[in-house]
Parts: sequence; structure tokens; C-alpha cells
Amino acid sequence: MPRNNEEASTSKSKYKPAPQHWFYKRNVGSKFGWVPFSFKDSARLEANFSAIADGKRPSLVPVHGGRYDVDIPERIKTPVYWDGLPVDVRRCSWFYKTGDGQYVPYIEEMAKMLENEYKKTLESGVWNKRVQLSKREYVILYGPTLIVYVEPYADLDSWGGSSNSSSQPRQVRRDLTDFNIEEGETDRVDHLIFMVHGIGAACDLKFRSLQEVVGSFRSVVHKLLRSHYKHATKTGQIGRIEVLPISWHEDLHSVELGLDEKLTAITLKSIPKLRNFTNDTLLDILFYTSPTYCQKITSTVTQALNDSYEKYCSRQPDFRGSVSVAGHSLGSVILFDILANQKPEEKRKAHQSDTSVLSGRYWSTVPSTPNTVKVEAPYARGPAGTGQPYVNYTKLAFQPKSFFALGSPIAIFVTIRGIDRLGVDFCFPTCPSFFNIFHPFDPVAYRVESLISPGLSNVRPVLIPHHKGRKRMHLEIRDTMTRLSTELKARFIKTLKNTLNTVRRLSTRNTTHQETATVASSGTTRTTMTSTSEEEETNSQELQEETDSDTSSIEHSTQNSDYTLPSIDDLQEYGGDLPLGKLNNYQRIDYVLQEAPLEFFNEYIFALSSHVCYWDSEDTALLILKQVYKGIKTDSEIVEAQIEASVERMLAPSTFDSDIDLDSRPMTSAAARAVEEARRARQQQHPQTTTMVEQNESTNEEETDTSSEHEEERISSTHTSDFNF
Repeated sequence: MPRNNEEASTSKSKYKPAPQHWFYKRNVGSKFGWVPFSFKDSARLEANFSAIADGKRPSLVPVHGGRYDVDIPERIKTPVYWDGLPVDVRRCSWFYKTGDGQYVPYIEEMAKMLENEYKKTLESGVWNKRVQLSKREYVILYGPTLIVYVEPYADLDSWGGSSNSSSQPRQVRRDLTDFNIEEGETDRVDHLIFMVHGIGAACDLKFRSLQEVVGSFRSVVHKLLRSHYKHATKTGQIGRIEVLPISWHEDLHSVELGLDEKLTAITLKSIPKLRNFTNDTLLDILFYTSPTYCQKITSTVTQALNDSYEKYCSRQPDFRGSVSVAGHSLGSVILFDILANQKPEEKRKAHQSDTSVLSGRYWSTVPSTPNTVKVEAPYARGPAGTGQPYVNYTKLAFQPKSFFALGSPIAIFVTIRGIDRLGVDFCFPTCPSFFNIFHPFDPVAYRVESLISPGLSNVRPVLIPHHKGRKRMHLEIRDTMTRLSTELKARFIKTLKNTLNTVRRLSTRNTTHQETATVASSGTTRTTMTSTSEEEETNSQELQEETDSDTSSIEHSTQNSDYTLPSIDDLQEYGGDLPLGKLNNYQRIDYVLQEAPLEFFNEYIFALSSHVCYWDSEDTALLILKQVYKGIKTDSEIVEAQIEASVERMLAPSTFDSDIDLDSRPMTSAAARAVEEARRARQQQHPQTTTMVEQNESTNEEETDTSSEHEEERISSTHTSDFNF
């Protein structure tokens, strides 16, 4: 008894209320789970909950960076920038473990009752207490940290009767130790990205919606910010990037428009699943080429962009960042047409009543007509041919900083419209940057640089680096083996050529010596010698041409246009300046991803999945991050700069010691490059030393050439009798 009293008094002094945290319900297919809000969002919800309890008027609480609002009295969460069903939220403190290892929170009333019983038991010090939750459910309090939940069920015996038995007890917790809760998103937003989807309602092979895939892409972006821009985030140089979805498929297939009813009336009844898939996805491409539905799609996208931007600015009045747009598949074509038909402010004021249309080689303007949106809308006629509708393009409420096209068929759409070449002067009036990002196996993606200048079709696209800072291992192995085989074959051909030339030269000297000794005064000797030397020169030239042809064919066969960085030959072909034009401010436009190791074995199997890989691609997200935060170094670039600075200080002329063997020191690739640059700089500062080294090298080459000539004469004199041709 004294011991129990002592434990009771100790337990009473250590009682602490269970922490309250807010959770929201997330449905995954037919299952659902409860996910905790971040600490920042939960604290904001708890503060608002306490204010309502004190009598203040309830208000919506923004969570998830302002993308959702929570109504605390109704306990629901609703999206702000898109249409969606409300999601349940719950204030939680007690949890029980399910059979699959997940913790499920009790409802608030039941959690409050359990907390009161726990407090009474802890204060009394008497444990092994049974708390009845319902007629068939109860919780047993064995100790402060040992609590189990039991749910009885009825079993039918062999006589048809029922016998009560208990299921396996489940663990109960009143803390948050088993949950991985994030700290929360920062309120500072540097950049806003709007993403437009392609055909259909499903955006990937998992049949996820646009909101889900954009949420996945946003998570990848935030993950890379924490891993690659940790220093810039800590020092306050950057905040975060907000990514919002822009949908148009639901409006096109809405009940008000009646498009699905028309399609159902003309669709055959056979193979219904395949036909429904075609009507819901593939026909979106045909709808965009029609005069009526093209206007509907472009107006929907433009209106959604303007509404989302204005709503975001009204909810975030301190936002002063830039805006970019990104489009996947057909969504990139829609954005391309919208941006191409924008007009700068000074030009738009004088042409407020104009309507932009695509006609001929470039976009021109024609007066708008009241029948533009109706079925009888006129078609554009001109060099591009009949078939392009007159479309009203609404002005955007912002000017995008960049346009990112993911798996884009822009080039094929422009080509089908009868445009052979955009030209170097083509650009978006209000968007200075454009990036065409694609997977090498994407069957829908096409290159854009070839439309700027046809000669760029032979220039390889830029290989996007891996997000871990290197090329994928299987690509490095493949490139290494290809380079080694090419070098070995080239060396073999060169050695064979030198050997044949040496044998031919020795045989010519032997023949000439014999004919001169035997027929010194004959006129045929001179003729024979001349014809022999001409034949030898002809054969030598033919051998040289064959060797060069073999070497060039080897090098050409090892080049893959979709995987390799632009070579020096590509730059030399255009004098070091590629005709890229104004579309991306005279910078490269086409960027290709690196295929995964499994995709390397068969490109046809992964062709379909490669078209929807961009939503979860770290390499794509990192490329966008580097363009958004251009001028701000990543953590790896900062480390490399520090290493280079240290090596430069070590190799400074005041502290340079020629006796130190720098090559024997272990160096990283960055340090090796820094050492080479430091040596070049030192040679420029001390030209006399460089001149002496060059003179020594030239002297060594002359000595080597002289020794080789003596060696050839010695071989000729020794083995003359062995060569009788």
C-alpha cells in the first residue's frame, strides 16, 4: 500500500494533458487514412478553435500554404483555387492501431471521455481499469503507457448459436510519437507556376487527377529546395515556389455544354470501355482543332489563369514574385497559342477590338466578329490553308517569366498548320523564356529548335543533369565503353596505315635501287620510276581517304541525338553561335531527360509511361528551380566554389613551390579543374617560363624525329635483301 500511494502521488504530479493536433481525411482509392496537418497549420487551427470557444466569430483558416480553407465549426477542408469535394478534419488526441499498422484517431467526444478517465486513473493510481466505449467496445488502462483497445465480435457455433469472443487487442496511444509531421510551408513565396494538363481527366497511368499530380510535383519541388538550396533558404535568399493546377477538361465535358450527350448519341455500343476512353481523352485533340471548341478551351484556360492569379494576389497581398506557366502534352499547345497571340501594352491599346488568329507563317490579326464563338464561325484562309478558326484570345492578367513545355507536341501542331519555319525573329510578345522538356522515349514529344532553323535538327538537345549531380551510372558505362571502342579502333586503323606506309616506302626504295643498278642508261627506268611513284602516291591517298572515312563513320555511329550534350563540332559548324533566335533569348530550347536504368533495355515498353513521367521527375523539377532561381547557387555549387578558391590560394605565385607534386594529391573533379585553371593563369602571368617549356618540348620532338629517321635507315640497310617485290 505505501508503494501504491507513493506511485499515485508521483503519477499525480506528472500528469500532462494529451497534445491536441489536427488531422484531415485522405481517400486513396477505396481506402482512406488520416494525415496530420503540419505543426504550423495545426497551431493556427488550434488558436482559431480557442478563439471560437471564447466567443469570437468563426472564420475560415488557410492551410497548406493557402491552397485550402478549413471551416472549424463544420470540420471540413475545401480547396480554394479549384473545384473539389470537402474533406473531413478532426481535432485528435487519442489513437488506436489498426490491423495494417495505421493509427486512426478517435472522434473528439470519445477522446475527451478517454482523457478524463485517464486523468482520474492516474490521480488515483489504480490501474487495470476498463473503460466501456459502447456495448461491444472497451479500452483497458493497464498503465500510463500501456493502453489497449478491444472490439468483441459474435461467432456462430456449430449449433447456430452465438458465443462472444474477443479479437486481438490493439494498441492505443495518446501522443504523436508515431507520426511523421512536417514543420510547415513558409509564408514567403518567390514564384508562382500555373500548370495546364493535357488530354483526358486522368494525368498518369495511376489515373490520378490533375490536382493530385500537381500536388506530387509540388512536393518534389519543395523536397529539392530543402536538399539543394539549404544554404540559400537558411540565409533568407529564397522562400518557396507555389504550383497551382489549371483545368479545362471538366468545362469542356460539362453538362451545360452537352458535349457528352452528343457523343453518346453517335457512339456505337460495342467495346464500350474503349469507346468511352476515346471519347474522354483522344477526342480532345480533335475538339481543339474545331472552331467552336477551340474557342471554348482557350477561353476556359485564359479565364482560369486570370481568376487564379487575381485570387492568389488578393489572398497574398505581400506577393511580389514572378509567374511562370507550364503545360503538359496538349496543354502546352494551348499555352503556346495563347502566349503567341498576346500583345504588349502599347500595342494592345491601339488594337483593343482585334482578334488574333493563326494564318500563314506567323500569327496575324483580323477584326473580331460576333459569330466567333458560334458553330458557324468562319475559317481562316491563307497560305496555311483552310481549317484554322478565328479565335478570340483574351489578355492575360500577368506576363509570364518562363514557359515550360513538358512532353509537348507543339512542333507537330505548327507543322500541320502549314508552317515550315518559325524563324529566328519569332518570340512570345510577353514571355521572354521558353523551354521544351521531353523524355527521349516520349512518343508525343517533338523538337522545337528545328522549327527555328532547319539546320538545328542535327544539333543534339541539351542533356538534363541528374538531380544528384552526375550522369546516371548506366549511361556513363555506355558512353565509356563506346568511347573506348572508338579510340581502340581508330588507333588500330592509324597503326595499320603507318605500317603499310612504312612497308611501301621501304619496298619503293629497294626496287628503285635494284633498277638503277641494273639498267642505269635505259629510258624505261625513268618511266618505271615515275609511274611507280605516281601509283604509290595514289594508293597512299586512297588509303588515307578510306581511313578518314572509317574513323568518321565510327564517330558518327557512336553519337545519339537524344542523349548527348552539344559537341564542339556542332558549335564549330555555326561558328560557335547557334541560330537559336529570340524564342528563348538566344539560348537553348530543347532539353532531354536521362532514361532510367530499366528503360534503357527496351524503349518501346516504357514509351507510354515516359509521356507521364514529368510529374514525379526530380530532374525536371530541378531544371525549373535553376531557371527560377537563376543567379543563386545550389549547395553543391557553393562547395565547388569554396574548393576552387582554396586551390587557387594554394597555387598562388607567392606560395607556389615547384617541388610539390600536386598530381599525387587526391582531388575531386572540381579540385582538378581548379588546379588546371590555376596553372593556366600562372602560365599567363609568367610567359617566359611557358616559352622555355615550349622550346624544350619542340627540342624533344626534333630529337625524336631524328632518331626515328636513323632507325628507318638502319632497318632499310639491314633488311634490304628480304624485300624482293
